[in-house]
Amino acid sequence: MSWHDPDRTLESGEDASLREELRALLGVRPRSDFEVEPTPELILLADELRREAQRRFRIRRKEHSWMLLAAALPFALVLAGVSAWGVSQKHKAELYAAAVAQKDAQIARLAATPAVPVAAPRSAAPAAAPGTLQLASHAPKARPKGMELVIPVERPPQPILNDTQRVKGQ
Repeated sequence: MSWHDPDRTLESGEDASLREELRALLGVRPRSDFEVEPTPELILLADELRREAQRRFRIRRKEHSWMLLAAALPFALVLAGVSAWGVSQKHKAELYAAAVAQKDAQIARLAATPAVPVAAPRSAAPAAAPGTLQLASHAPKARPKGMELVIPVERPPQPILNDTQRVKGQ
């Protein structure tokens, strides 16, 4: 047992006498921690050791803080990147929501206006030159689509097959 052990203070007399007898058999004399008088050299040596221990303790604490910061840096960078991505996604979602709300308001406004008769029929529109793009508006069905690009296509006439035979009669 060590000297600071609390069980030793509660040690019985028989145990203490057995300990003394064992020391006598082994040839160990009882030792006191304060047998030696401190000399000026010992005091200087103790002060030097204390200063060195304090210096090492301060250096060790700084190393640990830098190591902790270095270990936390990748996590901080990942967190900053994910946060920036989340903010950009939120901004995109808000823009899309605003566009959808504007489109819905435009549709509601078109649905509220009364139908206006068309002045000229569609066939009266001038024919475009081949290979040019035309803007054509489709009649609103469930949702109006606005103006779309249409490429005019001239279809060749269907060939008439003269040598066909009817398999079934009417």
